[in-house]
Amino acid sequence: MRRVLALFLTIILSAIIWQPVAAQSAAVAAALQWVAGQQQADGSFAGFGPGDTADAVVAFVAGGQQPPASAVNYLAGQAASYGTSSAGATAKLILAAVAAGRDPLNFGGVNLARQLGSTYSATTGQYGSDVYGHALALLAIKAMGAQPPAAAIDRLISLQLRDGGWSFDGAAATGSDTNTTALAVMALAGRARAADALNAARAYLRGQQNPDGGFPYSQTSAFGNASDANSTAAVAMAIIALGEDPSGAAWKQGDATPLSALAAFQNSSGAFRYQNAMPDDNALATYQAIPALAGRALPVVTTSIPAAQSLIAPATALPRTAGEAQPVAPLLALAGLLLIVVGKALQRRA
Repeated sequence: MRRVLALFLTIILSAIIWQPVAAQSAAVAAALQWVAGQQQADGSFAGFGPGDTADAVVAFVAGGQQPPASAVNYLAGQAASYGTSSAGATAKLILAAVAAGRDPLNFGGVNLARQLGSTYSATTGQYGSDVYGHALALLAIKAMGAQPPAAAIDRLISLQLRDGGWSFDGAAATGSDTNTTALAVMALAGRARAADALNAARAYLRGQQNPDGGFPYSQTSAFGNASDANSTAAVAMAIIALGEDPSGAAWKQGDATPLSALAAFQNSSGAFRYQNAMPDDNALATYQAIPALAGRALPVVTTSIPAAQSLIAPATALPRTAGEAQPVAPLLALAGLLLIVVGKALQRRA
């Protein structure tokens, strides 16, 4: 009888863990199938420009699939134009290139690491002209396995507003938003010097959560505060970067969580809608939802480029820090395996 009970307990606990993982995997697979159908003849993906194609490439890798080579080649063809247009654009191409296993030091004939370094101001410690681009730049540097100047980290921390969030342009008058804040959290995650800033950011994001478990761009936005897929996905990735579970009790609103709220935006086609008031399939919402559903935060890394270190800025780099968040799904899978092992051990003892 004890052996039967031990086996029953193992099966039940394993099912509890594996069921949500399987559901997330099915949702990711359906979303990626829809995304694959959005590719254009030139290799790009439907959207507002190369940045959306970069998001799609990252989504494929985050979802466990190889991105279409034609999409990566399309991005390489944009490196000399889009890739040099701003720090944020350069960073997006680096994130996509590294995710796809391509060398950002020679992507479409452009050394993207050097290009990103050229946008750095030693006077301010900032990459580019806005906070969003600066945070993206720090994520791109992390993706390349390099470290930014200490001043660049300090600059992002100093731009945090009093409510714990960050605004797109760094101005207090603009007001904090969840998207920029989530990006800043992912850029600062794992850095001991940013601990206080990350705690304040977590509190800000928690205060932005809606009763449905999701997040708006901002509770004070002139366009309303309804939850949307993009913002919910961004915050879910920030939560993962903090080492927390976006489906866990700490982020519950009633029975709803950020992950359940995000999953609820998925249409029967596999695509995601932007908001419930806008029910049509939305390409950008889908590209950005996939990494969060797959349990990944930015950067999505398949390789590192150590040679990039000397190119990102002419300044002393920070030492490496530990604490980068790990994907949620693999951790749950490992827990399931451990439960099976424990169950078998109990059977032997019985």
